[in-house]
Amino acid sequence: MRSRLILVAVALGGMLAACGDANPNSPFPASPGATPVQLAPQTMVLQRAQLPQYVRTSDSTVDANTLADQESDQTLVGTLLREGLQIGARAQFSDPNNGVPTPFATVISQVLVFDDAQGASSFFTDERARRSKPPDGGTLAPLANLPTGGADAVVGLAATVPAQASGDGPSRALFAIVRRGRIVAELLGGGSPQTATDAQFMTLVADQEQELKATLAS
Repeated sequence: MRSRLILVAVALGGMLAACGDANPNSPFPASPGATPVQLAPQTMVLQRAQLPQYVRTSDSTVDANTLADQESDQTLVGTLLREGLQIGARAQFSDPNNGVPTPFATVISQVLVFDDAQGASSFFTDERARRSKPPDGGTLAPLANLPTGGADAVVGLAATVPAQASGDGPSRALFAIVRRGRIVAELLGGGSPQTATDAQFMTLVADQEQELKATLAS
């Protein structure tokens, strides 16, 4: 199952491929001339209380180099710095495999802080284009009726990958990008098509939007 989820996640941005690099106490330097960081993205990713059935398996900081490595495209570093990427955080949650299956085998919440809303909007547009490619042999479709939660922009995608080996079933991953001002959140949930449903993912998106709203309102 894990290998199939990685295939789906790569199609949606490679977010699973880099989740093992945990380094929560090392935020990267802000871009030259950037607005001083006043928001901690670690406080805006999904929290353990919102996913009590899961195990939080990774916390990491994110920078332009991290995202470029995920894409295997070092030219992306310059683009992200021009867009004003300051700092980011990522949290990964996994099914504890304790006999009570969770809706998703893996959930990843990532939050990025930019200098201003213009840079965040530019990243949102670019990221949407990067994710709008179906996985090899699979399908990609937009997600409709995503909750907005007062966000400036929300877009969602659902990818499926066929069985990779005899006896295996297909897998499904759902992905959302949410922009609120100069903050962009990305959310990924992957698992069996029977449990990784649109409705289950909508709940996660609403929780993610609530985290952004609560932090920015405080």
